[in-house]
Amino acid sequence: MFMNDHHITSERKEYLCRKKEILYRKAHGKIILNTYLSKVAYMFPSEEKPEILSLEETDVILERFRYAFAGIFKKTTEISTHNLCTELSAIQGSGKSFYVLIDDDWKYCGMLKVDKIETLDVAIEFGRKILNDLFFISVDMSLTVSFDFFEMDGDYLIEIEKRCKPA
Repeated sequence: MFMNDHHITSERKEYLCRKKEILYRKAHGKIILNTYLSKVAYMFPSEEKPEILSLEETDVILERFRYAFAGIFKKTTEISTHNLCTELSAIQGSGKSFYVLIDDDWKYCGMLKVDKIETLDVAIEFGRKILNDLFFISVDMSLTVSFDFFEMDGDYLIEIEKRCKPA
C-alpha cells in the first residue's frame, strides 16, 4: 500500500509540474501574442481567422510527431535565402494540411494549424517578421520540413531538414 501511495504521489507531482509549466508558457504567450499573430498574418495574409491550437494540443501533437518520425531518415541541405520561395512552393504544392511552428513563439502561444496550405505566401523572407525558424508538420504525419535561418561568414543561409515517411 505504501508503494501505491508513493507512486500516486510521483504521478501527482509530475502532473502538477506539467500544469505549472503550461501556466508559465501561457503567461508568456499573452505577452508575445500580438507579435505571434503578426507573424502568422505575414505568412498567411489571406487567412481570416487562423487556427491556433492550445498548448496542451500542441504538446500532444508534438508527442505524436516524435513517435511517428522516430527512426525516419532526415535529409539535410543548405540553401541561399534566394531559394526559399522554391522550397515553400513545394510545400504549398503538396496540397496537404499542416501544423506550422514559427520561431519559438509556438512554445508559448500554440502551433498554427493550416488546412489550406495554398494560403502560404511563398515570398516571405527571414529577418523581417520571421526571425530564424519555421517548421511544417503535415497533419497526416507523412512529411516534415524545417527551415533554420543562420549567418555564416557574412552569408545568410537556410538549413532545411526534410523527413518523409514511405507511402
